[in-house]
Amino acid sequence: MNGIRRQKAGDGMEGKRPWRLIGATGLMLLAGLLALPMTSIAEHRLLFWIDLIIWFAAISWMVFEIFSIGKNTMRYVARMNRTLDRTMQTTLTHMPVPLVIADSHGEILWYNDPFVEMVNGGDMFGMQMEAVTGIYSAEILSGESMEMVLQGRNYKVFRTDYDRRDGRMALYTFEDIDSYVLLRQNYMQSRSCVLLIHVDNFEDLFAGTRQSERAAVLASLEKLFEKMLNNTHSIFHHLDEDRFLVVTEAQYCMDMERLHFPILDAARKIKVRGRICLTLSIGVGRSGKNLEENEHFAQLSLDMALGRGGDQAAVKTDNGFTFYGGVSQGIEHRNKAKNRAIAKDLIRLMSQCSHVYIMGHRASDLDAVGAAVGIAFIAEQKGIPHNIVVRTETTLAYLLTDRIAEEMPGCMMTPEMARANITDSDLLIIVDTFSKDIVEDAELYRMAKHVVVIDHHRKMVNYLDNTTLKLHDPHASSAAELVAGMIQYFDWRSEMSQFCAEALMAGIMLDTKNFVMQTGVHTFEVAAYLREQGADPISVKTLFAESLEAYQHRSKLVSEAKVYGKYVIAVAEEEVPDMRVIAAQVADELLGVESVCATFVVFNTKNQACISARSLGKMNVQVIMEQLGGGGHQIMAATQRTDCTVHQLRDMLIAVLDTMDASPEETDKVSADSDDNNEM
Repeated sequence: MNGIRRQKAGDGMEGKRPWRLIGATGLMLLAGLLALPMTSIAEHRLLFWIDLIIWFAAISWMVFEIFSIGKNTMRYVARMNRTLDRTMQTTLTHMPVPLVIADSHGEILWYNDPFVEMVNGGDMFGMQMEAVTGIYSAEILSGESMEMVLQGRNYKVFRTDYDRRDGRMALYTFEDIDSYVLLRQNYMQSRSCVLLIHVDNFEDLFAGTRQSERAAVLASLEKLFEKMLNNTHSIFHHLDEDRFLVVTEAQYCMDMERLHFPILDAARKIKVRGRICLTLSIGVGRSGKNLEENEHFAQLSLDMALGRGGDQAAVKTDNGFTFYGGVSQGIEHRNKAKNRAIAKDLIRLMSQCSHVYIMGHRASDLDAVGAAVGIAFIAEQKGIPHNIVVRTETTLAYLLTDRIAEEMPGCMMTPEMARANITDSDLLIIVDTFSKDIVEDAELYRMAKHVVVIDHHRKMVNYLDNTTLKLHDPHASSAAELVAGMIQYFDWRSEMSQFCAEALMAGIMLDTKNFVMQTGVHTFEVAAYLREQGADPISVKTLFAESLEAYQHRSKLVSEAKVYGKYVIAVAEEEVPDMRVIAAQVADELLGVESVCATFVVFNTKNQACISARSLGKMNVQVIMEQLGGGGHQIMAATQRTDCTVHQLRDMLIAVLDTMDASPEETDKVSADSDDNNEM
């Protein structure tokens, strides 16, 4: 009580001190006024001494008051510091924001009451941060923040480091953002997504069917859509007989993705004419900034799904595409009118250019070179200068390139020569590949102003995009079939040479494994046409000839192959010439093993660990190879990698196969964000 009284008394004195200072100032003014009469009065000695005493007293009083003010100010500041220290000590403890201080090793040194309530803990002094909160000291740096879930609530954690004499300390501040996260989730889940659904090969599917059967199939399809959108807030609209638009919320779209779009499997159970399965292609756009951008992404995704053969869903993501499905062979295209129109456009482009360059993929095979010979025939018939761009030292079709050198002297050209001669008015035609990563010469592709692509492989993410014209049919057996089909549509000034017909026939025979795999009605029509043009099967067979050494290596690989569940895996540790061809032949030959779904040959060539994969159609080897950084067809795919050895790649392959066997639903999902997409 005495202390309180003293404090109050002191405060009273401090309240009077300004008046005392004003009094001292007034006394000084009085002394100044008394000094004025001294200028006019002769006898002023007494008045002088009085004025002097008053002046001295005023100065002393003023000095005393100023000194007292300074002293009291320092006392006030010291008292305020003590008050603030006590306030800070209690405030940090009772501050509503959870705080914790840990040393450089993550050991808790101090925490406040809200932190105890947050973790529902007791005495936590000396415990490790990761044991209490799950935060590792290296997980978040000073000045940075991270989001985490603790005791069912969302927090944003900030870290601030500071140095003390006894070491470096870290202050962790926990901001409760549970309501913000909930709001963000609700926003993301309610965003509009666009799905474009397409019935694969609608006209071909229902060709020759009765109207009643067609109506029954479409009614079954409508029921699937109703079931898919049941209990969702969605808009469904018919764009055409074979195209549908769905606008729904992101939460329902992500549910479909988690289930891997079950409508794909359900649609496949619908039979047309009692034997042909109905398949769907779905393009999804959900990562756009607005509804218009999502519609654009959905169209891109649908084009990608169709380019990969249909019967799958493609989702546009920030890093590329994610695919679901793609397990069926699909239906062969019979749209000759479309291919004829593309052929006319190709001839028109050729007529407008000054030179035609024809290029395939790296390590070109009989299909790439044979298709290039067919394009050269078209250019020759139109009287346009042309060259086939190929590296003869790396081609796998060296027997065919030797024949080209004899039959078409001066036609072949190296990529370096093509780059030196190509102009803006020239046309570049790329055959047997749709990937930027594996064209014969990527620099030549970038230099060309006008590009035409003719390919039958399923479209990859890193596809050739700046094309003037493209003929892409993933249901065709080979690029040679597509080129021969275009030649078949027109009457030329001279008949096709026997060599050209045999080159095209060799390409078809290579990719169909002598008309066994990936064949359709049009494949045999084209083969019959080429036979009419003089293609000799015996002469074509000579283009597949191999050395005795290659035959021995192939036999050795087959004998050393091992069965791994429903797969056969062969590993070639020794690098030999023509290893790519040998590996592909071994993979084909091993398909004859009983109860085998797919075969894989792992080999090494030119500092690359590679896999050649084959199947009979029951398993999509393209999906498997894409998970290892490659690509290709459903029944024929490959991978090429430079970051691992042959044995490491084999182990990676086995891990992928084990994962797919353990989770069958994973067989229809593959992320397409791989760096390299290769075809063999």
